[in-house]
Amino acid sequence: MFFSSKVALPQLMQWCRALKHGLDVGLSPVRIFRQQAKSGPAAIRPLAAKLSERCEQGDSLEAAFAPDRHRFPILFVELIAVGEQTGRLTETFGELEHYFETVISARKQLFAALVWPIIMYISAIMVIAIMLCILGLIGKWDPIGLGLIGPAGAAKFLAMAAVFTFVVVFSFFYIRENDAIRGKAEAMALVVPGLGSCFRAFALQRFSMALHMTSEAGLSADKALHLGFRATANDAYLKRALPSAKRAKKGNEIAGILAACGTTLFPEEYVDAVQVGEESGQIAEVMEKQAKHYRDEAARKLKTLTMLLGGAVYAMVMLMVIVLIFRLVFSIGAVYDDAMRGL
Repeated sequence: MFFSSKVALPQLMQWCRALKHGLDVGLSPVRIFRQQAKSGPAAIRPLAAKLSERCEQGDSLEAAFAPDRHRFPILFVELIAVGEQTGRLTETFGELEHYFETVISARKQLFAALVWPIIMYISAIMVIAIMLCILGLIGKWDPIGLGLIGPAGAAKFLAMAAVFTFVVVFSFFYIRENDAIRGKAEAMALVVPGLGSCFRAFALQRFSMALHMTSEAGLSADKALHLGFRATANDAYLKRALPSAKRAKKGNEIAGILAACGTTLFPEEYVDAVQVGEESGQIAEVMEKQAKHYRDEAARKLKTLTMLLGGAVYAMVMLMVIVLIFRLVFSIGAVYDDAMRGL
């Protein structure tokens, strides 16, 4: 988890930029990956060489990435499939570059927002450990009511805090690195106030981009919908891919199919926009505008979410400190009352 084989997002963003520019000026994927194998990010040059060889043997990009797909975000692999099938790879890599840039920026903001709460958290743990040690030596006193007294109690408290911190950090990285679990987590987050709107905006941006490209390429509605749902990389949407494609194959309108998925996945205003696009015969143009709208919306909501997460950690640390202070005050009060009754 902490030594993941996955390609780091900054490196992947560089690849997307190189592929977007190279394809735009007419270079083949073989030449682009050869260049990346020589001058690209050092950590993934061997991977670029492998991809160059596979493409040179006649493999499609989707097939070339297949043996190493576990090293890439599922969104990256799925959108490459969409871009290749629709002949819009340049646009696909441009959107992926923008998406990874947004995620990297949000991560930096999150870590910056967590610096002070983490310092407070560590300081609070150390103060409590020192307090347990000193007060335990003075009078075998348990100030926090956990049966932890003296140096031995302080050591146990530090061990408990270390285990708790490790579990939280490990869980975070495990979910982040595991595509299957992350897809399920994003699906569950859709119904959580505050979180849901952020993850829905990202899913709709990916869905809109895929539907825009598939519609422009002239793919049938069932194939377009199936690829659109796959592009979201969100379990709640993925479960709707096959049923929705089957309904489209029977001749149902896309707007009606999306409406049947519920407002949790597709808000009314989104369905209305799709309906307008279908009725006017401009579904590709409408989806392009929707993709841009939700890309900006997702970036805004992610920044807000980052601030909220930092505030939540800060509040949790403050709550822990306040609770321990009150326990200490009540413990001191109890000792004082016992002393007064003994007079």
